Amino acid sequence: MKYRYAISTEKGTRDYNQDRAACLEGSDSILLILGDGLGGHAGGDIAADILVDTASQAFLKVRTPVIEEPSLFLALILQHAHRAINRYVKKATKRIDPRTTAVLCLLQNGYAYWAHAGDSRLYLFRNGSQLTRTLDHTGSDQAKVGGHGVPARTGLYNCIGGPSRPKIALGPEIALQRGDRILICSDGVWQGMAIDEVSEYLYEGNDLEDSMDNMLEEIEQRNSEKCDNVTVVALAWDDKTMPGKSMQHEQIRDLTDNELWRAARDAENGVKSNAGTGNHTKKQGARSKADENVGTTENLDSVINEVESFVKQWEGRK
Repeated sequence: MKYRYAISTEKGTRDYNQDRAACLEGSDSILLILGDGLGGHAGGDIAADILVDTASQAFLKVRTPVIEEPSLFLALILQHAHRAINRYVKKATKRIDPRTTAVLCLLQNGYAYWAHAGDSRLYLFRNGSQLTRTLDHTGSDQAKVGGHGVPARTGLYNCIGGPSRPKIALGPEIALQRGDRILICSDGVWQGMAIDEVSEYLYEGNDLEDSMDNMLEEIEQRNSEKCDNVTVVALAWDDKTMPGKSMQHEQIRDLTDNELWRAARDAENGVKSNAGTGNHTKKQGARSKADENVGTTENLDSVINEVESFVKQWEGRK
């Protein structure tokens, strides 16, 4: 794989920075991570830290060179991060309510996959123009894309952490082309600069890190009276090789939130995967249609168990 990446963050006019970001590099894959801790809830920075730690350790613990069900893997990481945040709250000595947005993007075999919750965004640019982006979990963005009027409740309604199970949105499998740019960013970025200007910064020169630093400085200057935390993880795809074997089963993206949570629970409780038929055999209960769509690889259970094992280890260190 041939690529360049950059991480840049500034606190804006806020007292401190609750954004967290990381880029993890494996032998044949890359994981981009971003969390924007919610400022209206005590401990937003803690939630973002837990998100990055959980995702990082889960990725590093995977022993197989290729993750067979990439979108499901990303969804499970977000579910475990949500649980880890809430377990941390129960053990905390002071009253906190940590919550965070989340964007995860996995690149392998020349494909990109992503999962997100909240209003931090992922953008994919091709030939200098926006090809696609994630849809915010806000009433206003959902209504705009759906062609409806702006609803009475326009704000953020979904995040990682808190009493409600998060809605996890999964992106499609997209084959990358040389020259593509991927950007994941907190809302301070896309609110502070038009996306066509963001694209110009992504494509200028060869030093991606300098370009992103300059972009965030410009955002801060334009919004000098009130500027949110601004954070980006940017990646330039420079690889000429054609994408490898497709690993994504698109049925995964059709699973409901409850089915995704059930898939995680069943795997932890001993669901066995049959690679030949794509069916599961549970310890208890009948096989459902959702279960048939979820498991198609023998190593998926071990990946999930590695995530859960890390969560327990991480909590033990706190």
